[in-house]
Order: sequence, then structure tokens, then C-alpha cells
Amino acid sequence: MDFTAMLDTHSNDVQKPKVQPQGTYAWTVTKYALSSVSSAKGDWDVVEFKVRAVRAEDDVDPDQLEEFGDLKIAMNRVSFMFSKASDAENERVITQNKLDKFLVETLGNEPAPMREMLASAVNCQFLGRAVWRVVDDATYIDIKDMMPLD
Repeated sequence: MDFTAMLDTHSNDVQKPKVQPQGTYAWTVTKYALSSVSSAKGDWDVVEFKVRAVRAEDDVDPDQLEEFGDLKIAMNRVSFMFSKASDAENERVITQNKLDKFLVETLGNEPAPMREMLASAVNCQFLGRAVWRVVDDATYIDIKDMMPLD
């Protein structure tokens, strides 16, 4: 798509993107980022893993997958949000436990300080089920049931 020509496209002519088919995929962690965000629901420290689908498993419809196209465009993220609220200590402990399980049990890291495991997560692979979540007229892909890639 020519960027300059795209800027001349009328909003009524913008096409909806193709949606990745639901089902189980092997995902690769491409990078991670640490950030802080604020929203109407509060302030958060966030650990976010950028992931890319690299292989579809047998439960993914092959016709839908062919229509979707190359898996190189199947990008997603796995996020862990730590509330900064003073009364949210238990929520932070729960989130830390989920992050630890993701790093150790799902990605296969040896137990170590979190910072070390985050750095070693890049290029690790895992299995996860892509599930559609429809909001208004947009379809989002959530990754559920993450498990180790054996």
C-alpha cells in the first residue's frame, strides 16, 4: 500500500482487517517491555511480551488460515499489569505469581530473579489458544490457555 495514496482514502472505503482464525498456535516471544500507564481505573506498572504466531495446530481451520494469510502478521501481546494502588498488595502478589508461572512453567525458564528471566524470555516459544473477543464492530484476539511447547 502506497502511504501517500492511503492518506487520500475516504474513511468509508477503509477495509476491515482479516481476523486470525481461532485455535491453538505456537507463539514466539519477540521482545518484552516494561512501562507505566495511567487510566481511569488507576495507575499500573506493566510487563508486556510481544508475541508472534509461528505455527498453527490441528484445531485451526485450514481454509480460514489460508484466507487470513501469512502468520507473520499474527502479532499479539501477553501483558501483566501491577496496580500501583496502595490497597492492592494482594493483587500485585497474584500478578507476580502469574508472571512467574508464565516465565517458568510456560516458557521453561529456570527459576531466577525476574529481571533475568525477562531477558531470557525473548525467542522462547509456547502454545496458546487464539480466542476472538468482539467489542462493538472490532474483533480482537486474546491468547488463552497458555502452556509449554513440548
